Amino acid sequence: MNKDEYLKELKSFIRSLTNEEQSEAIQYYSDYFDEAGDDEKVIGELGSPEDLAKTIIEKMANVPVEKKHEKDTENNQNKTSIGALYYEFDEEQVKNLVIKVRAAEVVIVSGKKYSVETRGVAESDMFCSIDSKGCLTISNTKKFVFINFLSHERINRLIPRILITIPQDAKIERFLAYVGAGSMESKNISLYIKEGSAEVGAENLILKNIYGGNLSLRCGMGNLVIHGTATGRCNIDCGMGSVKMKLNGNQEDYSYDAKVGLGEFKINNEKKGGIIQSVTQSEKENNLSVNCGMGSVNISIK
Repeated sequence: MNKDEYLKELKSFIRSLTNEEQSEAIQYYSDYFDEAGDDEKVIGELGSPEDLAKTIIEKMANVPVEKKHEKDTENNQNKTSIGALYYEFDEEQVKNLVIKVRAAEVVIVSGKKYSVETRGVAESDMFCSIDSKGCLTISNTKKFVFINFLSHERINRLIPRILITIPQDAKIERFLAYVGAGSMESKNISLYIKEGSAEVGAENLILKNIYGGNLSLRCGMGNLVIHGTATGRCNIDCGMGSVKMKLNGNQEDYSYDAKVGLGEFKINNEKKGGIIQSVTQSEKENNLSVNCGMGSVNISIK
């Protein structure tokens, strides 16, 4: 690996930072490489791009962070400051996890506790709280206006970013993830759930190492990717987007029923699509129920 390859990979791991913070970090380490004049030596000093990215994210690129514990959130919901916010929660209290994002780029990573760090999100648009039943809700409520974002006349082109940290091998009862016009991606986590749901509108929702069952998946015009397990009943609705699942297990342990319009449904080497089709098997304990309109649903079970 040389300097350019290292910095390219490093940038992919710090996408939860603002554009300015990313540029500052990449420029700093680019200069570091140039001054040393020995790519191999510098890489040996810095470690892997992923490890260095964790250090950069922890420092949050020299922007002060206002820390908020759960007990402080109710008294701070009406502020309109934009910048760096930080919330953390007691792991033992979290029984359910709900993440709802209208307009932001979200990265979920593993750590020692449940915490939330933001960039470019007004505090009045951010809701982070845990209720008496142990449901931790992380919500970005601001709507996303595509016309304003794409306009050349728009001065502030900052994309709001949210970094969510969850304990490694966390176990919760219910998990819900919703993304409207933003994106959400998990990195290096292992999350065990009893049931869950995931929905994406027009962008990307990528959840890897999610282990559980009784899933409900909905995809509009975006892309939904799930890696892990999906035992019990899994309902999959796909409009014009793409759903891809990589499941651990044996295909013999799964049954499926599918309704396919102009789109495509594929499970391992079996493919259905092109015209309206309806396929039903004798339902097993693990069943995949698919409704696919003009999009595609691709499921791999190995």
